[in-house]
Amino acid sequence: MEDDDIAAGYCCDDMETCLSAGPDAALFEHDSGLILLNAGRTEQDGEEGNLLISVQFCPFCGTELQTDEDIDAALEAVD
Repeated sequence: MEDDDIAAGYCCDDMETCLSAGPDAALFEHDSGLILLNAGRTEQDGEEGNLLISVQFCPFCGTELQTDEDIDAALEAVD
């Protein structure tokens, strides 16, 4: 991994590639700063939406990306 990748906040090249794909990708960085997995579409109470799951560890190298506290704080800020 290059030093400039670490400075950009990427744990590995694969994560950088995924997060560079944009908000329509399966794995993306939300405006709140959370890294989320778009697990598909869902319908609840007659409304459709995306099922988003927070990603705590990099699926490629295993590095912890965000703690439970980070996730809770970001979710509170969005509400």
